[in-house]
Amino acid sequence: MATLHIDRKACVGSGLCAAMHPGLFRLTDEGLGTPAQRELTKADDIDSARDVAGCCPGEAVAVLDTP
Repeated sequence: MATLHIDRKACVGSGLCAAMHPGLFRLTDEGLGTPAQRELTKADDIDSARDVAGCCPGEAVAVLDTP
């Protein structure tokens, strides 16, 4: 299980997160990334979120392991 977090201060609004995985990310009205779901339980979703985190130009996406 993991928690998906976006640092809104670090987000540059590129939209890459939502483009890469629209099931996990969406854009706010301000054009900033936000999690579509915070708690991730599926291994594929966790892996995808980590891929997005590695590509985020603002390094705003974090995937935090939870017990």
